Amino acid sequence: MLNATQYAAQRQHNPQLTDSQAFLRHLLEELDHPFLVVGNDEKLLLWNRAFEQLTCFPATELAEAHPADFFQADIWEREKRIIREVLQKGESRVTITRCKIKAGEEVPVELKHTALSYPQGEPIVLIQFKNLTDKQRLEAELQQSQKMEAIGKLAGGIAHDFNNVLTTILGLTEAMMNGRTPPNAESLREIHHAGKHAADLTHSLLAFSRRQILQMKIIRLEDVVENMARMVGRVIGEDIRLEILHEPSLPPVRADQSQIEQVVLNLCLNARDAMPAGGNLRLAVRSEILNESDCNGKETERPGRYVVLSVQDTGEGIAPEILPHVFEPFFTRKAVGKGTGLGLSMVYGIVQQHEGFIRVSSEVGRGTEFAIFFPPGIGEPQPLRIPSVSSSPEGSATILVVEDDKSVRRLVLEALPRLGYRVFTAADGEEALKVFQRWADQIDLILLDAIIPKKGSREVYEAIKERKPTVKFLFTSGYNEIFINQKFEMDPTFLFLRKPFTMLELASMIRTALD
Repeated sequence: MLNATQYAAQRQHNPQLTDSQAFLRHLLEELDHPFLVVGNDEKLLLWNRAFEQLTCFPATELAEAHPADFFQADIWEREKRIIREVLQKGESRVTITRCKIKAGEEVPVELKHTALSYPQGEPIVLIQFKNLTDKQRLEAELQQSQKMEAIGKLAGGIAHDFNNVLTTILGLTEAMMNGRTPPNAESLREIHHAGKHAADLTHSLLAFSRRQILQMKIIRLEDVVENMARMVGRVIGEDIRLEILHEPSLPPVRADQSQIEQVVLNLCLNARDAMPAGGNLRLAVRSEILNESDCNGKETERPGRYVVLSVQDTGEGIAPEILPHVFEPFFTRKAVGKGTGLGLSMVYGIVQQHEGFIRVSSEVGRGTEFAIFFPPGIGEPQPLRIPSVSSSPEGSATILVVEDDKSVRRLVLEALPRLGYRVFTAADGEEALKVFQRWADQIDLILLDAIIPKKGSREVYEAIKERKPTVKFLFTSGYNEIFINQKFEMDPTFLFLRKPFTMLELASMIRTALD
């Protein structure tokens, strides 16, 4: 657009053309981009046919309209401030907002505000509109396409691993059932190994999808790392030097100890694989404060104070083109059979579920650092959970097993009496309350599945607790993080056993619950 000097020069050069209002109006009408001109008094001065088409207002109505008619009240308040600033400073402003059309709907638009001046007149503002509807639709279609591609890749990886597992289990059990292969120890070990691999796979997928059942407590991150020193030292081998550091007086974090241990272990195993000839591995815990500029506008990062867990190695490093893909499921640089490609995606999911985020920095030939940012927790830190080592898993308590799956119920009913426990069973919530009502004085522990029919687990839990506050509970579930994470988070003493579990794991957890 022309300023006053340019307008005068053009008018002198071709006065007939520039004085022809009809010609100028026709020229503006033919412009494809919608625009309107707003005066200093917020009156609508000029618009074109494209603006009429965008807003669906006819010219007769626009002649009586006010700019506020095209925006919601809160958006118009912001528009007024922008118009005033543009008029005062003379600088253009570009914003993305929503424009209201005659039907009452809103259209996403990009607005460019430009101050204009003309001879013997007050400054005015030209507002150019760019309809973003098609752009947003194309972006949404692209995101959906990328999402479906990622789901397809994930489904393919799952199918590959599970098909291998099921082939082993079905093939060996069929051979045993038909008498072609005797049920020897080696075959049973293969079946057990395949089942364990399937359980680990579902565990990794739940972690990646942020659907893990967490047992959140206020703990000290540096204590968890130091507590794992011996285990980490064993798995990384003698060729790698381990160093553990932490700052003094760090705030605690709200976290699931076992999941944090899983994160540390996975990152250390990755570091070990990146240093086949040996090297240095440093685990460090520090405090860090991030401001707006530190977050670089990333949605997953927020300004504030964090407790940072750093895992740094001196290994091979990660190439720049590979770095953006390291957290994708089933993406791996390892040789076939050396990894599933789910380790880092599981780490990513666990960290996200803890409301934290990860930064990765790497240089080929010099090493890699994973820095995990955890928000500080509020409250007094609790002692770490140290697994108890018992020479015998046997006991003598009475247990009520509430489990709707017939096969699981039969398995537990067969295993626990052999360990010295007396067992009652119930297939649903109503039956559980009836059994407990009759044998309440004798029952010491309730093994309660998180999802049961005919009265939910929450109702069963509260009814039994009211009847006998001293009774112990051990919850089990294959997948129901909302029930556990939200309903029982107020009780940090609850114990949870994730399915699938072995009989040794069940016996160990029962002993822990009864102690």
